[in-house]
Amino acid sequence: MSEDLSEEAFWKGMVKKHWTVFVILLIACVGVVIGGIAVVLSYIPSSQIGLYGLGTFDDFSVGTFILWWILLILWEFVLVILPFIGFCCVVGGLYWFVIMSEEDKEAIKSREKDEKEHRHHTKEGGGIGFIFTIAFLLVVFIDGNWLTTFGTMPYSYFVTAWLRGFMWTMIIVGIPGIVIAFIYFWRKIK
Repeated sequence: MSEDLSEEAFWKGMVKKHWTVFVILLIACVGVVIGGIAVVLSYIPSSQIGLYGLGTFDDFSVGTFILWWILLILWEFVLVILPFIGFCCVVGGLYWFVIMSEEDKEAIKSREKDEKEHRHHTKEGGGIGFIFTIAFLLVVFIDGNWLTTFGTMPYSYFVTAWLRGFMWTMIIVGIPGIVIAFIYFWRKIK
């Protein structure tokens, strides 16, 4: 069954057949993004290292800057990443061992063996970091802080400005992208 289909057709069929698990995992990914932003926004005012969000860049040294980032990454890992990994393992394990048919399991296993033999790696850079940087700069410009020195503003302003730029980028690019992807997949399925 799986040998006569192309890779694209095979995986489209699997997504169409098992769409519920993909929707659950997509909702979990959205929850991870929201949870990550919530952890950052709650860490800034509670971090003694950054003077509870009121410290400026002049208040940081290399050591305190690195320590601030390490603690933020640890909080993200404990409060967001580990629960997400656990949730994905539970959902994937339940779906694989309880719900998915043996025929589908064998088809996926045979595809994975063939894919390992023909795998090639490409290194591509995305322009998304550049887009987020431009959005951050626009937010700073619109707020009127374009020529304000770093030492006069708290670092929390820069974090929230970047998050606002990220949010507006996702609204401007993400929502039309989701609509276009939905229309594309809807037409492909029909």
